[in-house]
Amino acid sequence: MYDDDDLVPPKWRSLFNNQDWLIHEIVVKSWYGFMIIALVAHILVFITAPWFPGLPGIIQGS
Repeated sequence: MYDDDDLVPPKWRSLFNNQDWLIHEIVVKSWYGFMIIALVAHILVFITAPWFPGLPGIIQGS
């Protein structure tokens, strides 16, 4: 079973085979991408219309 697990780091070989590891990589990288997009979106919204009361927006007129 573990003969073809050359992509999996040694400490994770009891949990993953190569196919599982590749799917895990896709899921983790997708999650990182989603988090970066969400962080950028939140920063852009906060710049234009801050959601904390009393803080002025960076863009004039907001």
